[in-house]
Amino acid sequence: MSLSLYVVDTSALFAAWVERYPPELFGSVWRFVNRLGDRLIVCEEVWAEIDRHAANDRVDDRSDMGGQVASMRFWLQESPVNTDLSLNSLAEDASREVQSAMRTIANGWPRWNAVHRQGSADPWVIAYAKTLGGAVVSEEVPRSSNRGQKIPDVCYGMGVPHLNLLELFRVEGFTGQP
Repeated sequence: MSLSLYVVDTSALFAAWVERYPPELFGSVWRFVNRLGDRLIVCEEVWAEIDRHAANDRVDDRSDMGGQVASMRFWLQESPVNTDLSLNSLAEDASREVQSAMRTIANGWPRWNAVHRQGSADPWVIAYAKTLGGAVVSEEVPRSSNRGQKIPDVCYGMGVPHLNLLELFRVEGFTGQP
């Protein structure tokens, strides 16, 4: 049973591209992601996080993180993934719904660090998914209330489905075949 839309958090993109499924080793994963097409959404605020990481990452003797982020960014731009979602790209009523969801998140989870951390895409990812009737894809795991909140906790409270990468692959029927 697949869902109609998936709004992707930066954590899922980095985990997939850099840590778990580098394209030079797992091409079938990225062909599968291409087949999801515009049902997979990278919103404007996630783009900003990617750009900040690319600007801050320096290539050193141990890794090529900066190069990996740059290649992921290039791939996303060239892929059929929806990379154009922003408040300005939405109809006026949908834009108001996203802003309302952002207020709900800020009021319902006032101590959530993502709400107060300037430039965090986390609340935006959830607000877009809520408004568009989609699911959030992130690699964050729920936390107990005394240890702070994470994306899955807020998704649950907002009634927004949350999946990690493996769950997305299962829901969408990824078989690993080319």
